[in-house]
Order: sequence, then C-alpha cells, then structure tokens
Amino acid sequence: MSATVNTQPISTSIRVYPLRLSPNKDVLTSIRSLMNDAGLRSVFIMTCVGSVKAILLRMANTTDTVELKQPHEIVSLVGTIDRDAQHIHGSFSDGKGNVIGGHVLDGHPMTVYTTVEIMLAECEDVTFSREMDEESGYPELVIKKNA
Repeated sequence: MSATVNTQPISTSIRVYPLRLSPNKDVLTSIRSLMNDAGLRSVFIMTCVGSVKAILLRMANTTDTVELKQPHEIVSLVGTIDRDAQHIHGSFSDGKGNVIGGHVLDGHPMTVYTTVEIMLAECEDVTFSREMDEESGYPELVIKKNA
C-alpha cells in the first residue's frame, strides 16, 4: 500500500518544548521520554545545537553506515518523530571542521558529549505517522488532522 500523500497544506498552531541534555544522555531516548511524559503523539525538531560523541548514520541511497565514535558538533539536526517511528537527518563536524551527514538510525546510541539544546515542537492540530510507500520503498510521512 502506498502512503497517503497530503496534497493540501494543513495550517496548525504549534507548542514548543525546549530541552537541554547533559553529558552521556541519549538524545533519541530523551526525546521519546519527553513525548511520553507530556502525552505527545508526534513532534518535529525545530532547532538543535550541541555535541555528540556517538551516533550511527546511514548514507544516501545505500545501506552503508558510518559510526561516529569521537566528539562531533551538531551542525544540523532535523526531522519528525512519532510514537512508532522517526525520520531524522543530521550533519556533524569533527575537530578539524570536516562535516558528515546522513540519516540518523533509530535504536543506536546518539550520546551527548557536552550538551545538547533542542527545541521540539508539537503541531496541535495534526498528528504524524508513517506508512509504507511503494514508490519510494520506505515508510513515508502521513499527516492527519486531529479529530
């Protein structure tokens, strides 16, 4: 079955959840904990700065992965997270300024090095989920207006 494609934009208000994570916390586990504690069904990452010391990335158009095991600054971290799945991309720079980016893999540590300051937002009038899309071959974003 193909994912439902939203052809009409849906206007919605947002509620923002600022979060600061200390060293050795797991970013994705912390996001999911906040979602559970606040009763959130889905969120998106508005902005994120800080550093991580462990992360696993999948590269574009391949199953190849790169594991970062040294401190990296977060250059960009964006995506959507619902109760069952996530779709997050990130860019990270090493101590020499070399940047690598890719798809952040769920189920693997994304460990804070010094700090992570992240602004999560909930769309108050819609919920995100994922459905398999035959055309792309991946579970893709579905946006549904709340009842």
